[in-house]
Amino acid sequence: MTDLLKKNLKALRTANPQSAELLCETTPADCLTFVDSKQGPVSGIYETSLEGKLRKTTLASRFKPLDEAERLAESVDVEANAAIMVMGFGLGHHLRPILERAAGKALVVVYEPDAPLLRAVIEEQDLTDVLAHRSFMLFTGDIDAASLTTRLEPHTSAIIQGVQFITHPPTRQLQADAITRFTESFSKFASYCRTNLATTLVNASATCRNLTQNLGQYAAGSTTDPIHDIARGKPAVLVSAGPSLAKNVHLLAQPGIRDRVIIIAVQTTLKPLLDRDIRPHFVTALDYHEISKRFYEDLPSLQDVTLVAEPKAHRAILDHYPGPIRILQNRFLDVLLGPLARPIKPIKAGSTVAHLSLYLAQHLGCDPIIMIGQDLGFSDGLYYCPGTAIHDIWAPELNSFNTLEVMEFKRILRHKAHLKKRVDQHDRPIYSDEQMLTYLNQFERDFAAAPQTIVDATEGGLPKQHTVVKTLDESLDQYATTPLQGIPEPSTALDSQRLADTATHLKYRIDQVDDFQATSEQTLPLLKQMLLDQRDPKKMNRHFAKVEKLQKRVADLGEVFTLVNELNQVGAFKRTRADRAITATDGLDPYEKQARQLHRDIENVEWLVEACQETSEIFQSALDRITTQLRSSCRLENPARKAIA
Repeated sequence: MTDLLKKNLKALRTANPQSAELLCETTPADCLTFVDSKQGPVSGIYETSLEGKLRKTTLASRFKPLDEAERLAESVDVEANAAIMVMGFGLGHHLRPILERAAGKALVVVYEPDAPLLRAVIEEQDLTDVLAHRSFMLFTGDIDAASLTTRLEPHTSAIIQGVQFITHPPTRQLQADAITRFTESFSKFASYCRTNLATTLVNASATCRNLTQNLGQYAAGSTTDPIHDIARGKPAVLVSAGPSLAKNVHLLAQPGIRDRVIIIAVQTTLKPLLDRDIRPHFVTALDYHEISKRFYEDLPSLQDVTLVAEPKAHRAILDHYPGPIRILQNRFLDVLLGPLARPIKPIKAGSTVAHLSLYLAQHLGCDPIIMIGQDLGFSDGLYYCPGTAIHDIWAPELNSFNTLEVMEFKRILRHKAHLKKRVDQHDRPIYSDEQMLTYLNQFERDFAAAPQTIVDATEGGLPKQHTVVKTLDESLDQYATTPLQGIPEPSTALDSQRLADTATHLKYRIDQVDDFQATSEQTLPLLKQMLLDQRDPKKMNRHFAKVEKLQKRVADLGEVFTLVNELNQVGAFKRTRADRAITATDGLDPYEKQARQLHRDIENVEWLVEACQETSEIFQSALDRITTQLRSSCRLENPARKAIA
């Protein structure tokens, strides 16, 4: 390995260690010839074979490669986009001016399909300034969706603020198909980011309300800590509601199976399982909407089936569940509780209950993890497995002209604009949609990172990378061979002392929020006056002094700012976008820049005032609920105390 190659790889490892390792192990292309250009920097001729004929491609202008690179970079628009997607590394000439424009303003993601070509380039040219640039991210070779998601996820905030695609023309000539595939994968990830953002923004208020409505259960009920690693090395079956579930779910009803394998069911499958005399060990819930209580209505007592719920699930789910409940750790509620927060080992938040089931199985220590009913597509033209709760909801609408099959088909057709044709596990055509493909992308990322064996025993639906494909029958025969150890049973009662302490602390938080709102309302007229007095230094100095005092009052409130901003997701996003727009705009004079900052701050404080009002109301509603729970808890405890006395 030459000294120059070592320097380039060392620079690349700073922020792109995966690509550096791949290039280190790659054999360089031997059909690249470097030639001098009239402008100075080298050009290169790359020889490839196309249908048996030799093809020579010039990777950069042999006359003025720097001018050519500058023209390509001129199209970069960092004011409108926080991420620049460059298709093709070439000889790297065009990347320098692109990175210069993007520095501190946008992320530059570069994809070079031909790893041997790139290895040959970095062996002969000093590109350390490009490879070590803090805005630079490199992908090369064949990139699967899981790797793409894992590496790009930390940069979600940039991607959702706009992506611009720029293609290096010679790379398009050489690698059109690879560029198309990568673009599709990147677009899926960008769609996933936008979906998550939209969900977060739209549901911010409902999420905070649900979290605080479950504060009593969170502060005084059972958590997931006691079940950490209680099934280490034991198999788990994750039951989802896809159409293929009907093929093999009956196997879980076999005598003794429940004693040898952990069964984790998503909430939509609970009733169908019970109807088949299958009692899961755990049921997962995270849905924020009240309609989810339908899955828990008219259930028998389920003292041997534990509901594992994210705290953001609607309170109606926890209120209607006829059995023990364990609740997951939540950062927002820990901040809200402050010194009253209990240490709880985190479990990853799931996009769906199926993802949550996977994370729960990992928390339990299960290995292997076996999935059934995880079609992620409309197998056999169906949306749901027969017998799911939604079919009960549809029952009043059914007749000889409107059958379950018709209702299923209508449900699929609602996604017509988003349907995607794919091939299932059996090489048959199947339709999926953008949302399910996004979930598949997330699953494959999780499977790639999982130390456990992941078995896809769905026996239908979309194929999934990083899994072992088996039937459920084969899986149970191979893995469900030894008895499970005892599973700790959670208490169904809430700790009345912790409820009382939580009520007292929540009153304190409400006072803090009201103080924050008052401070924000005092700040608004000051900021507006500063806009008018911008060119009067004496007045501006007095305004700044007053603003600093108000900022100190907010800083003294500490955690309350974090709590209010959790509700103020739209305002926080607008501020982030405004910050980037100010940074990305060149040529602003100091007064114009300050004016933009003041407009940004005024809008931000207006959003904060509204958020404070809503936060105070949400916290008061939570306090009322905890007070009711406390009365109920005390009534339950008093007879027991009298009996003991």
